[in-house]
Amino acid sequence: MAPRGRTQRGKAQCRALVEAAFELIAAEGFEGLRTRDVAARAGVNVATLHYYFATKEDLIRAVVERLWEEFVAFGAPAVPARPLRAPLENLRQELVDLERHVRERPATFIVLFEIVLRSLRNPAISAMTRDLNTRWERYIETLLIEGVRQGAFRADLDTAATAADIVALLNGTLSVGMTFAQPFPVDRVFAHIERWLID
Repeated sequence: MAPRGRTQRGKAQCRALVEAAFELIAAEGFEGLRTRDVAARAGVNVATLHYYFATKEDLIRAVVERLWEEFVAFGAPAVPARPLRAPLENLRQELVDLERHVRERPATFIVLFEIVLRSLRNPAISAMTRDLNTRWERYIETLLIEGVRQGAFRADLDTAATAADIVALLNGTLSVGMTFAQPFPVDRVFAHIERWLID
């Protein structure tokens, strides 16, 4: 017998359950995340849900992983043919991608902020959101390290601290934008980041 969720049918059921949980959080917040509703939306019974996800935290962990996969996969359409962009262009492209992501898929960020809010009262979910944030910081840091290596950024740049600052700036900007329905200010945010890296 194949391990849980390893068969094609099992993978499809897992995906359907994760998508159902994602949709319920987006529409109703954590208050709407009831396992019987997730199962019904996915077209399975509650026993099937518990077969794949023993606890609600396991299901939330899968939703967090689904968020990360979307963040990684989501990119703006390819910019005009330049196979290798300069380090600052790479960072700017990240902001352009983020602005488009927020505009085209706001539900993703609603779910993200719902999970972040719940993490304030739940240590297990807090660990999940910290991991998500750490992955983002490490990714940004790889861009900064490459910029320093190429001589595009200050040689004395503390890449880890700067990556953490950039992610904090982006999180704060996203939070304000989502709260007050404001567009993501790519140019203003990029100007701040550019000063940190070059001045």
